[in-house]
Amino acid sequence: MNIVCFNNNGIPYLQVQESYTKADGRKGRRVVRNIGPLSRFDDGKPGYLARLRASFAAGEPIIGSLGDLATRQAAAGRLSVEFDRSKDSDCFSDPKNVGYLVLDAIFRELGINDVLCLHKSRKQVGYDLAGIARMLVFGRALCPDSKLATWEGRGGYLFDVAGGSALKDVYAALDEVHGCAGAIQKRMNTKVSATIGREGTVCYYDVTNYFFETGQNDADETDGGGTVTAEGMHKSGPSKAKNRKPIVQMGLFCDTRGIPISYRLFPGNHIDQTTLRPTMRATVDQMGFKRVVVVADGGLNSDKNICHAIKNGGGYIFSKSTRKSDKKTRAWILDEEGYAWNGSHSFKAKSQVRTRTVKDEDGKSLTITEKVVSYWSYAHFIREQRENASFIKYLEEVAEHPDKLKDKPKKVEKFLTKAQADRQTGEVIEDAVTVLGLDMGKIDEYQSLMGYYTLLTSELDMEDRAVIDRYSGLSRIEDAFRTIKTDLDGRPVYVRTPEHIDAHFCICFIALSVIRIIQLKVINHLGRDPEATKKWTCGLSAERVKAALLGFQADALPGGYLRTTRVDDDLRLVLDSLGIEADFRIPTIEQLRQFKFKLRKLQVMCL
Repeated sequence: MNIVCFNNNGIPYLQVQESYTKADGRKGRRVVRNIGPLSRFDDGKPGYLARLRASFAAGEPIIGSLGDLATRQAAAGRLSVEFDRSKDSDCFSDPKNVGYLVLDAIFRELGINDVLCLHKSRKQVGYDLAGIARMLVFGRALCPDSKLATWEGRGGYLFDVAGGSALKDVYAALDEVHGCAGAIQKRMNTKVSATIGREGTVCYYDVTNYFFETGQNDADETDGGGTVTAEGMHKSGPSKAKNRKPIVQMGLFCDTRGIPISYRLFPGNHIDQTTLRPTMRATVDQMGFKRVVVVADGGLNSDKNICHAIKNGGGYIFSKSTRKSDKKTRAWILDEEGYAWNGSHSFKAKSQVRTRTVKDEDGKSLTITEKVVSYWSYAHFIREQRENASFIKYLEEVAEHPDKLKDKPKKVEKFLTKAQADRQTGEVIEDAVTVLGLDMGKIDEYQSLMGYYTLLTSELDMEDRAVIDRYSGLSRIEDAFRTIKTDLDGRPVYVRTPEHIDAHFCICFIALSVIRIIQLKVINHLGRDPEATKKWTCGLSAERVKAALLGFQADALPGGYLRTTRVDDDLRLVLDSLGIEADFRIPTIEQLRQFKFKLRKLQVMCL
């Protein structure tokens, strides 16, 4: 209760009002008592209204007729509970997680619940499919573990999330999640576009892989005549974790804010370059974007991928290995003419437009016009020097002592010259031993190209620096993969069948999206300058978001009351960013239930 002074037909009027929760979960205010015109009580001394409010809050109001309300308010702030030492429930702590309610609100607002409920109805699934999916997403985001351990920990949430399902239902649900994974991605994209918004048409794409705790590759399925009808998912391939276990490849699209758009899985023996077109066809091409500019690194750069990217008016920004560029392009890169330097001379860039012929996946030739952007950065130069320091030192030693070439590393092959020479005199002759030497011209060019990057783009009208900034945004997708692998513990993968593997990564994809939305809301709440956030700034790390929500717990007290953990700074930042207001001081279970329903109606995703 508090004292309010409002204008009543031009006369300041005093009331005692209190806030309350309506049946639909919304907050409201109601009049407890009409006091009367302010002029009737004002003693003429400065700050009367402030003094009246302070005295009321202290329980000794300067308006004597308010004494009963002040006493009632003071009593309402005190709570007495009785503990029965014969009851274990009164004596022992059993805290339940409350932070998952934030994840639940975003999960539902993304439309995933609707997709799963519709799928359940159509397939006549007998268990709570949406509840199991929510449980798996909450577990992945807060305390990632195996599907068995996640199910066993289902009682750790304040309210039931799995609908009384059995363990067998969890594994059955994975098949159903796989069955509607495409619909889930489409619905999520629709909801994100309608609330947060997709920033522009630029999509970042990259590929990573995840290993399995198995030493066996999956056999391909054939039709009996030798034709492969379905590839095995666990396959040996170039593992980014540098181990020899079978892996699965994951292609992921993100937008410029780091919010995931779509994903697709491939057998582990697929090279990165072959994954872009199938992923686009299965996901992004079906999502209704008016125009998509694909941004990817050099490993995805191929004529076929370029042709697909510009199909239907789309575009691309791909990196290109500077050292693997043709001789004419390398000479243009090293030519100082045309470069624009920044004020500190730590960065320069230039571009040229060229026309060339490429071939699509059907072998059809296509003439394209593209911009080639070359830029040099002092920071990149220093990094390359540091990374190549030992190799350059080795080349310098070889120049003085050629006999060191007998233990040459593979990297040195491209800098070698070979000649036939007499074993005794060293004179170059036919039918003699092979003598290795260094091509100093190639070594000089190798060092001169340090710090340079080359980009190819269809965006002829985009400023060079804008092209470079867009490409630099790939760090967002790298951070997304890092979050899946570390914070969400996406590897190793413990499920076996292709359907369960896909469902596992669908759960990871959803959990990542929810975390990213929270981070974006934090950035927006903190009021970061949009120009300053072009480079990925998460506002609050995924690890801290996870810790804040995981640590928010409530323990039951006698009489239906609960005592929550203190709302720390990170949790307060998350709640404030999402527009969530609540008083967590000794709430009742019913109050927290109302809080849950309130969250579902808040539209927390809207910026």
